[in-house]
Amino acid sequence: MADLEELLGVARRAALAGAQVALDWRSRASRLRVEEKAGPADLVSQADRDAEEAIRAVLAECRPDDGVLGEESGTAPGRSGVHWLVDPIDGTTSYLYDREDWSVSVAACATSGRRLLAGVVAEPVLHRITEACDGGGTRTDQAPAGVRREQDLSRALVEVNLGRPDQRPRAADMVAVLTPRVRDLRRGGSAAAALARVAGGRADAAWLPGLQPWDFAAGVLLVREAGGVVGDLDGRSDGTWPRSGDILAAPEELFEPLRDLLSAAYRTTT
Repeated sequence: MADLEELLGVARRAALAGAQVALDWRSRASRLRVEEKAGPADLVSQADRDAEEAIRAVLAECRPDDGVLGEESGTAPGRSGVHWLVDPIDGTTSYLYDREDWSVSVAACATSGRRLLAGVVAEPVLHRITEACDGGGTRTDQAPAGVRREQDLSRALVEVNLGRPDQRPRAADMVAVLTPRVRDLRRGGSAAAALARVAGGRADAAWLPGLQPWDFAAGVLLVREAGGVVGDLDGRSDGTWPRSGDILAAPEELFEPLRDLLSAAYRTTT
């Protein structure tokens, strides 16, 4: 297995390469080709593809025997025991609307057992990098970061999204259940950035259903290494990530109260 700090350095370099390509395209956005993948809420642009190509080029140079799974280019098999999960622009809609709530996410995991090894989430417009390796803690712009130790649910700021198309009809009940019980809700464009915000204390918790591994792999590691708990409505997923793709991230004190609330909300709509 590779040295974890080495993997983190590669992840950082790859994320920054992708971020630079995305920012370069933002300066000439009028020339971007934009397509709908699964519908009007699922967009992809040439910036996404070029950013992923830049990330993969770094990975190929530094770690040629590793596997890669990217949102835009699919899977490239490897033989080293390390696999990379890449989202070149998480929050493409926000990116195309010239908003700041998009990110670049790069994570390394063990092929066997899905153990997360290293992860980086770059928020390019904010010039912010949040990163972690297994057992090494979380850092934001090289300063130690940690989840907020909020124990009172009524004072919690919670990041949310609406989920997959089949989950969206449940969103109204989810909002109705959470709104009276928490300080406030926030919905940004990037799940990876939302998890980085939890890891860095810029939000207290996150409920992000309907994700793919490239959306959340780096962010899950960031939260866990920052002292938080990650799982889904079935419970904690210590050491890896929920197979459901539904991500609940919170400090220890808030995880079960939020899980109870959300479980009740989702039961009422099934």
